[in-house]
Amino acid sequence: MARILIVDDDEALAALMDRALRAEGYEVRRAGDGPAGLKLLEEQPADLVLLDVRLPGMSGLEVLRQIREKHPRTLVLVITGYSSLPVALEAVEGGAVGYLTKPFKMADLRDRVNKTLGRSGGGGGIVVKVR
Repeated sequence: MARILIVDDDEALAALMDRALRAEGYEVRRAGDGPAGLKLLEEQPADLVLLDVRLPGMSGLEVLRQIREKHPRTLVLVITGYSSLPVALEAVEGGAVGYLTKPFKMADLRDRVNKTLGRSGGGGGIVVKVR
């Protein structure tokens, strides 16, 4: 069973993502800010981190940088309400495997996660979606 860590300060959205991914058979943990997410990652590795860019106390891009340094094999999918090309490029250049803009449908999230983790016949690859 793949392990997913959700790092997002939007508790309602994090709960929806948690429920949708558990229904797919994933083990899910959540953190509401960057330092808490990094701590959870140290305690138990994750196969995939769903990381919001705008977090209290530490930006998601800084969290991404630290994940790349300490856990280079952990996949990171950036999730954000910002749909600017510079943020998307910075995330991908920083090592994110993809970028999903809010709001999104849970079916789109499940599909992206499944493909990123190699389920449902697709490979992960880098996917940037900017509106």
